Formats: sequence, C-alpha cells, structure tokens
Amino acid sequence: MTLPSALTASLSSPLLPTVRVAVRSAMLRAGIESLLAAAGLSLPAGESDVLIVDDAWLDDPDALADALTEVRGVVALGSAAWANLLPELTEGGWAILSSDATPAELLAGVLGAAAGLVVVPPALFQSAEPEGEDLGSAPSDVTLTPREHDVLVLLAEGLSNKRAARELGVTESTIKFHVQALYSKLGVQSRAGAVARGIGLGLVSV
Repeated sequence: MTLPSALTASLSSPLLPTVRVAVRSAMLRAGIESLLAAAGLSLPAGESDVLIVDDAWLDDPDALADALTEVRGVVALGSAAWANLLPELTEGGWAILSSDATPAELLAGVLGAAAGLVVVPPALFQSAEPEGEDLGSAPSDVTLTPREHDVLVLLAEGLSNKRAARELGVTESTIKFHVQALYSKLGVQSRAGAVARGIGLGLVSV
C-alpha cells in the first residue's frame, strides 16, 4: 500500500496515537486493525487515544459518551447522522468517514482526530440532512448578523456549543440562541443542515 507523502511524514513521528477499533463487523474490525498495525499504530486492548466506531453505536449514545471520556478523538464510520451527534458528545477531535473509506482516508481521520481536529468530507454535509428536511425549500436570500456568521463558521469547524462559547467569549446559552436563529433563517433543523445550507449559499466554506 502506498500512502501520500504527508501521511508518510506524519506516521514517521514517534508520537503516534494508540487506537481501539469498536465496530460491529468482525471482518471489518480485523481489516481496520490490520491496516493500522501495518502503518505502525498500536492497538491496545484497554485505553487508547482514538476510538473507531460504526453506526451500531448510534443506538446507544449514552454508552458512546462514556467511552469518549477516555479518548482524545473518535472516528465514526458510516452514517452522516454522526455530524449532528459528535459535536455534542465530545470536546476532542473527531472524524466522519464512509464505510468504504480508503486506507489513506482512514489514517488521515485517525491522525486528525488524535490531533484534536475535525475531519469531515465536504460531500458528507450535502447528504447529512435528516428525513423530512428539505434544503430546496429553504430561503435563497439570507442575511446573517456578524455574530450569527461567527457561530456558523464554528459549526462548520465541528465545535460543540460549549467550545464555541469559549471561542467567542460568550455563554453557552447565547450560542444556543444564535444556533436557533440560524436554523430559522436557513430553514433547517440541524447543525449539519445549517452548514450544508451555509455552504450552498456561499456563507461558509469547509
């Protein structure tokens, strides 16, 4: 397997993250573990820096929240619904990848999450809307206040309400107020929807 030069450089670092793979499919888990081991990453049975999960965890967010308290980052494979859940569950880095992500994409997601970054393919936001949310019916002429724009940018970066509040020096309640205002102006019902709509209108980029 040939990796991009940027990843090769990252993997040469002595401070590689440890990873625990917690996906439902034994075959997928074995494949991921084999890939990570070949890249030089450690796979301890206990505590780790990064947790890799799949859609099976969506049914038990409480268990996931508990698991995320022990790691620096999480990589979620599968549904775009993770874009709404992860910012609320973790203060660390996170990545969302499709189940058929390439080896290079998986490694980039692991390294990015371990570094506290948000790694989300732009195309994911275009399909991240829950059923019943129709972006086509949203207003096409939207004017945001400077603060609403700031909040939208932070949503696009994957920050939770708490982290956004710290970033802007306001209370978490203030952030929630601006988020609800964004939902109303953009005609959406979710964080992913707000980002997708914002991208479509040229209000924000990822």
